[in-house]
Amino acid sequence: MRKAKLVCPTCKRAVVKKFWAMPRYRLARCSTCGLVWDFSITREDIDIYKKKYFANEDSKGGYANYFEGMRVNRRTFADRLVKLEQKLGKKGKLLDVGCALGECLIEAKNLGWKGIEGVELSEFACRFARNRGLKIKRGVLGNSYAANSFDAVVYQDVIEHIPDPVGELKKARRVLRHGGIIFLVTPDIGGFWSKLLGARWYHFKPREHLIYFSQSSMRSALGKAGFSKIETAGTYHILSIEYIVNRLKYYFPSACGMVLAILRKTPLKDIPVKSYTGELEAWGKKL
Repeated sequence: MRKAKLVCPTCKRAVVKKFWAMPRYRLARCSTCGLVWDFSITREDIDIYKKKYFANEDSKGGYANYFEGMRVNRRTFADRLVKLEQKLGKKGKLLDVGCALGECLIEAKNLGWKGIEGVELSEFACRFARNRGLKIKRGVLGNSYAANSFDAVVYQDVIEHIPDPVGELKKARRVLRHGGIIFLVTPDIGGFWSKLLGARWYHFKPREHLIYFSQSSMRSALGKAGFSKIETAGTYHILSIEYIVNRLKYYFPSACGMVLAILRKTPLKDIPVKSYTGELEAWGKKL
């Protein structure tokens, strides 16, 4: 571990950092706000977000099988949308940034949300979601929407892929109406699993994850973006047993490989489990 000066993506000034030596990864931690980021990558790499990203056997990258997990995924999104409605006080106009195949938007539609839209970088996922009748713009948020257009903007497992998180959060705030809510889910580098597993933490993903927030650094970023009434907490996903075992292959490849071979032949693979996977949720309000 050594020290040098870099510009923190959140603080935007040169401060002393601690470097983490990891294979294929050059990580730095800001000594001011605590943000951790990969300083070897300076732009988003869109090449990885193809069909294989949403269905692969890599226990570290992408999704084990987003297609087969759709029904279970919706249970997570349903829980989050109910909480979002409670904080917002209504089912307003919703924008899902990084909407993937559109599962959250489908669930929002089923729950009665109006004016739902999505933004998605992956050409494959964008096309898939549009074929389901969803209104999706391909690309990044940028200036795609007029100011004060939405009541809620959500980023679920997305903000960690963006090299300028505060800039992105400011764009989200711009499109929110006054009183609107931003909701984010992202890996928590200050959480229990990160501290326990260290360099073998599951969420360390070269090329995919560029930014790592703790609850405190997330609050700092939201504050710098102009949000008020900021809240953070640990959060959960509802996952199938098959998904969980597939991801555990990263730590126990042989044993989990054998379990998966048997599990996939039984209905047990689809049993949903509430899993605390080392992520945080964050809320902010535009006043």
